Amino acid sequence: MAAVNPDGDVDLADAQVAGFRPVDCERCRTGMLKPDVVFFGETVPAARVATCFDLVERARVMLVLGSSLTVMSGRRFVIRAAKRGIPVVIVNQGPTRGDGYAALRVDAPLGVVLPALAGRLVAAGDTLVGGAAAACG
Repeated sequence: MAAVNPDGDVDLADAQVAGFRPVDCERCRTGMLKPDVVFFGETVPAARVATCFDLVERARVMLVLGSSLTVMSGRRFVIRAAKRGIPVVIVNQGPTRGDGYAALRVDAPLGVVLPALAGRLVAAGDTLVGGAAAACG
């Protein structure tokens, strides 16, 4: 049986992954099929970083959800927001490396905080509920 770590990562026994074979990309035929995400240790594409910094510049508030902000790829946006005077709100279980930049810090499970927040926004008639959100990092 797999052990689930607090960060959601899973420890698998060698026997559980011994037969795993990655799927090759049928379109590019140059290697393993991979989702459009940046895995730990990979470099974030420059265009994506620029887009995220632009979103930070236009933000009224930054909301960090479920991240320890351990790596600079995400923390740099928090630092930029704080330097620009944009309030940073962090919701995470346990401390983060961005806590010193936070105007508000909530140490609680997202599954508890987010439904409560959404309910309050709906009750207040907030027009952002149901709208688009940007994710970076």
